[in-house]
Amino acid sequence: MKQQQQLLPMNLQMFAHPTDPVDPAPQNPPADPVEPKEPTDPKTPSDPAESDKKYSDTDVDKIINEKFAKWQSDQEEKDRVSKLSASEKEQERIAKLEKLEHDVASRDAVDKSRKMLSDEKLPETFAKFIADTKEDVSLEKFNDFKGMMQAFKESIVSEIMKDRTPAKPKVAGDGNGTDWRSKAQQAYEKSKGE
Repeated sequence: MKQQQQLLPMNLQMFAHPTDPVDPAPQNPPADPVEPKEPTDPKTPSDPAESDKKYSDTDVDKIINEKFAKWQSDQEEKDRVSKLSASEKEQERIAKLEKLEHDVASRDAVDKSRKMLSDEKLPETFAKFIADTKEDVSLEKFNDFKGMMQAFKESIVSEIMKDRTPAKPKVAGDGNGTDWRSKAQQAYEKSKGE
């Protein structure tokens, strides 16, 4: 509890101006000084623009339920762990470490696969499909994928070129005198003959 401060009674009329009205009965200060209360809600907006951002009742219920469920699952986990023997705790710790090692190895394998695909100018989005924690398996998957992509590219090119013979290029000056070169040649010869 807070210690109550002893306040000395003050007659403030002593400092008043002589023309101010005088209160004949001086008031004693209250026994417990009243301190201004701080807002209990730490999210009380001080800016009017923030006051427009409010949660609905369903949002608040949802947040509270999520927090409670997380707290409850944490408490159940703590209770479960407290009932385990030392050897069981050690087994769980080892299992967590193995899972962590596997996750790191998988991430590294995906990074290596992504680099191999990038070096061959193949789409990096397929890195997860060819990644494997074993180097030889990953390389085999990469080579298979590279072969399939090459076959796919070739099939697209052959489909595009299928039944399409390139058109015969037009030869300038077919002799019919319709192109600009033959007309220019005829005009030159005419001017030369005159």
